[in-house]
Amino acid sequence: MLRPQDGSGPEARRRLRQLGSLYAQQSPVENKKKAFLAHHCPSHGRHQKSAIRKNPVGGPAANANHCRMEAVPPQGAITLAQALDRAVAFHQAGRAEEAADLCRSILQVRPEQAETRCLLGTIAFGQGRLEAARGLFTVVTALAPGFFEAHRNLAILEQAAGRPAAACHHHRRALALRPEDGETHLALALLHGRIGDEQEAVAWLRQGVTRAPGFLPLREVYAGFCERAAVRAFGGGDPPGAARFCEQALSLMREAPGFTETLRDLLERLVRVALLVERPALAMEFLAIKDPLDFPEVPPQAIDRFPLALLPFPAWCAAAGFRHRIWQAPAQELAQELYEALAAASPEWLRPQIDRLPTLAREPVGVALDAEIEVVQGFYVKDNYESHLLAGRRFLLREVAETVVQGSRVPLVGVTPGATAGAFRLPRPLYRTVTIDQPVLFLPSTPNYWHFLVEVLPRVMVREHVAETRPLPVLLFDVRPYHREMLQLAGLPAEQVIDARDLVGPDGARLLYRLKRAAVPSAIPYPVAYRWLRDRLLPQRSGDGPPTRRLYLSRRGSAPKHRIANDAEIAALLEDRGFETVQPERLGVLETIGLMAEAEVVVAPVGAATANQVFLPPGGHWVHLCNPDFFHPDSRWNAQMGVQIPLLGRFHHLAGRFADDPSNWPGSPPEDLLARLDIPVIIDPDALGRLLDAVLAHTGTGPG
Repeated sequence: MLRPQDGSGPEARRRLRQLGSLYAQQSPVENKKKAFLAHHCPSHGRHQKSAIRKNPVGGPAANANHCRMEAVPPQGAITLAQALDRAVAFHQAGRAEEAADLCRSILQVRPEQAETRCLLGTIAFGQGRLEAARGLFTVVTALAPGFFEAHRNLAILEQAAGRPAAACHHHRRALALRPEDGETHLALALLHGRIGDEQEAVAWLRQGVTRAPGFLPLREVYAGFCERAAVRAFGGGDPPGAARFCEQALSLMREAPGFTETLRDLLERLVRVALLVERPALAMEFLAIKDPLDFPEVPPQAIDRFPLALLPFPAWCAAAGFRHRIWQAPAQELAQELYEALAAASPEWLRPQIDRLPTLAREPVGVALDAEIEVVQGFYVKDNYESHLLAGRRFLLREVAETVVQGSRVPLVGVTPGATAGAFRLPRPLYRTVTIDQPVLFLPSTPNYWHFLVEVLPRVMVREHVAETRPLPVLLFDVRPYHREMLQLAGLPAEQVIDARDLVGPDGARLLYRLKRAAVPSAIPYPVAYRWLRDRLLPQRSGDGPPTRRLYLSRRGSAPKHRIANDAEIAALLEDRGFETVQPERLGVLETIGLMAEAEVVVAPVGAATANQVFLPPGGHWVHLCNPDFFHPDSRWNAQMGVQIPLLGRFHHLAGRFADDPSNWPGSPPEDLLARLDIPVIIDPDALGRLLDAVLAHTGTGPG
């Protein structure tokens, strides 16, 4: 005889909870909305306190001697809980037929056993036998009308069969048994949303949040609906309506017992929408919820937050009331022949970046004088600093309208489309404050060679145009040896450079400058910077050889970004074609300029050394080796490609493939382009060989 045993213990419940509902069988169609389906699998119900006798039936389950688990219970007593556990284990192991055989053996002895029949229905659903599964679940609801999972399984089955009305009916029956169930409320909301009944969908979301306040997927979907509805209202010319939806979302966020990544992302998007509808106070309320999540180590009262207008240089100076000078600087023009060749060699989606170069060349440059500003500077962007220039905490100097910078701890968030407004938060304990009363020439800082050469160094041209800026000391942060060499080449004496690290110490990663009388140069458009760099630096090189050298700028000594995984193979291929391998980090600035000026062809991975294409001789060729994120129609790097194009040379590119799946790299989700730069790239030698043969056929020295 079988001995009675309590089969409702925690372990038995845990095992059955893994497979007791068809939620475990669903394929998520909308990942965000259905994430809970993959993680919440309720049990069949509690085990009965009863036992069954072994039923030695034949078939594949009885003869599975090669398996460690036996499909038929062994000789002797076995409880119902043990038999069901074994069936669940078979199902989990992908042995559906053996699990079904064991279920049928149990039902021969205990045909009224609802949990077993429900598991058998789950197996049938997983095999695509919907009618068989429906029959089994229907019998279960007759045997055990209070069996919640059976009703919900019927709802999921009807949904899979394309009968949403029947699915809603069964979900309501399930909800009558368990009114506080968040999953069922969410399922009803999604079903009504799918059939276009938005009002009913929202009603289920609202009721679900009230009855199951701790079920965060409901809050995610409801808040997401509010954000989309607000955007829709704004686009339809109804800013007050958009604000009302934002207020609904704010209530959901305030009452949330916890925050998922989805809710955190929604908070920033809602900040942006609130700014769009000109409700800055509402934006600050969203930010007050977000900030403790991003800066848990900082007391909320120690975080300053405020909305800002983002303005281009002339408008920023005018809004702040700064005295300033504006002028038109000479720019490197793109010769018509080169423009046509560049346009012909580039895909259509890159043309806007090429076409904007003449417009950039006409942009004026300038300098604000005696400006009282705050500069918030931090180590936000991997290996690059970012500086935010604030005037009265009302106006922020906008230098770029598009960026790939992301992160939960950056100070500027919620930037509106077109970069016209944003929200700023300043966790004061994380910043070293430096007050400087003396007049200084402020330059943004970066440890990156490319950004310093192309974006920072040309700003010292203001010393040539505005006499009162020449004696001013230049304020920089974290001055590197190559910075000093570049500044000296540009005519700035070493004694005029102030390194802020000397003021705050080497461990200051974030700074807040309060400058009383600053000269602030504007950003320099790329064609203007290109012309100025060539005019000032090229004449200082010692050699003047003909442009016949072929160079490979290897990153084998640079880590971790932009590495070529098969660097040695590529270097050997290039050597066979007359290239010499150079590691730029081992060279001085002037030495590097001299090499570039004598180059006929340069092959280089995308990276800091590509700044040296500025010094390529007229008619030279530059070959970019890059990862698959670059140079395709949907690349978010496209907006930056306008400053990756030699204005005097010819431009080529070749994308490799990642040496590893990006999803395997910590911190590099598909949308994080900066993190993906660390993944080594494999360049196809054959493809590079064909490209080089075509390039070298059009050089002065030929393919030899």
